Amino acid sequence: MNFKTRKKSYKSKEKIWNNPEEWMIFENTHKAIIDEQVWETVQKIRDGKRRPSRMGEMGVFSGMMFCADCGAKLYQVRANGWTHDKEYFVCATYRKKKGLCSSHQIRNVVIEELVLDDLQQVITFVKEHERDFIAAATKSSEKRIAEDLRIAQKEYELGQARIATLDKILRKLYEDRVMERISEERYYKMSSDYEAEQRSLVERATALKQTLDATKEQNLNIDRFLKIVRKYTEITELSAEIIRDFIEKIIVYKAEKVDGVRTQRIRIIYNCIGAIDFQKMDEKTA
Repeated sequence: MNFKTRKKSYKSKEKIWNNPEEWMIFENTHKAIIDEQVWETVQKIRDGKRRPSRMGEMGVFSGMMFCADCGAKLYQVRANGWTHDKEYFVCATYRKKKGLCSSHQIRNVVIEELVLDDLQQVITFVKEHERDFIAAATKSSEKRIAEDLRIAQKEYELGQARIATLDKILRKLYEDRVMERISEERYYKMSSDYEAEQRSLVERATALKQTLDATKEQNLNIDRFLKIVRKYTEITELSAEIIRDFIEKIIVYKAEKVDGVRTQRIRIIYNCIGAIDFQKMDEKTA
């Protein structure tokens, strides 16, 4: 990373910090100590890891599961004397205050079974129909990226329009104060509110611009996902490393009753390729 600071002149010893947008990052200038993929997997495990309780470490899904409705994380619920089949995850928003969201409760054994089954299907399909997988993954990713771009672009444009409107409002407000059409107290109150909104919009616009730029330059890394698949000949049991090797996050939907039977859907977002409907791919190859 370069150009983080500058000096007014070569004679000056005082360093001036540049804006982060002016920093330059040069990748792969040194030989890596460990493989990049291994590094990223370990960081995901560390990010998802929480302090161990008196009952031991948190489960392998800690920090990986999110509520489909409010977007909050799902937290592990367990107690002394419970067997593993009683342990479950619950929406953090619901846990903090009832009524803000539904529980989205799902038992550990259920999520383990669903994820293991999906992973096994993925590995089998990719190894048997690699060309079909590459085509389907590419098409799905392009569609997802286009939708993300459309939403982000619309929000960015609306934000920019509101920022311009606020500029006009603030100028008019200043004129009203100079002409004594409003009191000083009223002026400061209104201008403070508008300026706070504008600062918030500018920060959000900056973040959206970065997202748009990154999304436009994003390349689908199918080769990397294939490399992950080839690491495993067969998966019979889940571990934190396997989960974070393959999966970015898991979306948990509210349980529903279908014909009197409680059913619950999850959506697995895989690293590098996003969410893929392997059942549809099976139908195409049949």
